[in-house]
Amino acid sequence: MDTQYRYQLTTRKDPTLLRGAFIWRLDRVSQRTFFWYDTTIEPTKPMKVKRTFRNPIIQAKEMLLEMECYNLTKVQLARKLGISRARVTQMLNLLKLPDDLIQEVEAMGDGWERRLVTERIMRRSIVCQEKNID
Repeated sequence: MDTQYRYQLTTRKDPTLLRGAFIWRLDRVSQRTFFWYDTTIEPTKPMKVKRTFRNPIIQAKEMLLEMECYNLTKVQLARKLGISRARVTQMLNLLKLPDDLIQEVEAMGDGWERRLVTERIMRRSIVCQEKNID
């Protein structure tokens, strides 16, 4: 048995609102609850928000600057930003990369339409650098 019952009803409303008849639709939400809505009104489509990605080096430098300006620990910064302590440590460890690589990534700018460089790739190069693996 179909749990949703649909009824169509044509009614006349105030002609000053819109011309012609309105078509109302009845949806049964639960056993005792019915929902009437006007089918002549087209729902607006939500606008798709264009996603932007942050440059991980610039983000790490902003975190470090905030820690120094407000004299915060990693724990306090994590609470302030609403992220985990491990995430703060991961971001700040990106600044241990060689200076030429940091400058190269920083020169790419901020607010990317797609990820040009990921943190995962950069973190892997930190581990390789510490283990002296080429």
